[in-house]
Amino acid sequence: MTINRRKPFQGFSISFPKTPNIKRRYSVTQDIVAFRRCARQYGAFNVHKYAPAYQTQAYFGTILHQVLDRCHTHFHGKFDPSIIGTLPDNGRILKDEEILNYFDDLRQAERTKSAKPTPPSQIVKYFIEVENGLKSQGIRAITKDIRLKAVRLLQYFNTLEGPTLYQRVKDTEHRLQADRTTHILHGVVDLLVDTPGSTGNPADCEMWDYKGSSLLNVNPKDLENYEFQMRVYAKLYELKHGVLPRKAILYFLNELDGPTCPTQRPVNALLEVSITPSEIDSAVQEFAQTVIQIEQARCNDQWNPALTGTISEKDCAICDLRWDCTTPNGGSGITLRYP
Repeated sequence: MTINRRKPFQGFSISFPKTPNIKRRYSVTQDIVAFRRCARQYGAFNVHKYAPAYQTQAYFGTILHQVLDRCHTHFHGKFDPSIIGTLPDNGRILKDEEILNYFDDLRQAERTKSAKPTPPSQIVKYFIEVENGLKSQGIRAITKDIRLKAVRLLQYFNTLEGPTLYQRVKDTEHRLQADRTTHILHGVVDLLVDTPGSTGNPADCEMWDYKGSSLLNVNPKDLENYEFQMRVYAKLYELKHGVLPRKAILYFLNELDGPTCPTQRPVNALLEVSITPSEIDSAVQEFAQTVIQIEQARCNDQWNPALTGTISEKDCAICDLRWDCTTPNGGSGITLRYP
């Protein structure tokens, strides 16, 4: 047999592999709500993975969520069975001066590499544990006032809501997911809370989500997104448990702030979100439409800034992309200052 040494594979053909149909996972908050708030920020920080210079909002919201999660775990005895049914610090509240003095002592110990001081309370201990984890991700508080305010709100919530809420907590960081035709939809509910007097039936369960802001200062578009978020969660809950939750509740932690702990819940701290079937269906349709918009933006690599008035000026003021964006200051953009 004669072999053609110049073209040994002549006559052979290999077909190209089919492009795999990979479904992206879309988070309710980190993808859909973030894109709806500002597509330009989403494209830069979520898709292209640029690191923002400051992550104040990520710091404040995350540290509140994670420390409160530790408070629930503490109450249910998962850290130590001997303390089951007790509040962290038994509801004791430190003065601002005590907290600041500890932070100063801790900073000095870190600077001199000496023994670190013992946290003055369990809340502060949990706070430092979470903060150290955030630092490893490059997420830090930019001022000491932000740190102090976070600890103060955590203490107030623990004292005011802990005695009645913690015992009703059924689950924290409750993960929900649904496989759709073109994507995977997922989200995490901060709390599942049993309705008083319930027997553990999923239909008697309330979904709670913490917000680090004040209701009175929330931009209308952001509030719309928060309600949208809870309605999508309600649908995911129904797909997982077979029934809708009893309630969907937003808790605005910043409503607690002040020189002293409130003796009763501020009227604007808690907002119940309507979750009728028609509202839920509409939210799920909006979710799917937003996925299409994100995919189109990915294909074109075109990420448009938020329309003026649809995003908080505070969000624009700390955005690294503000210098060539027309959205801030009511649409007039940032006035550049040169030396």
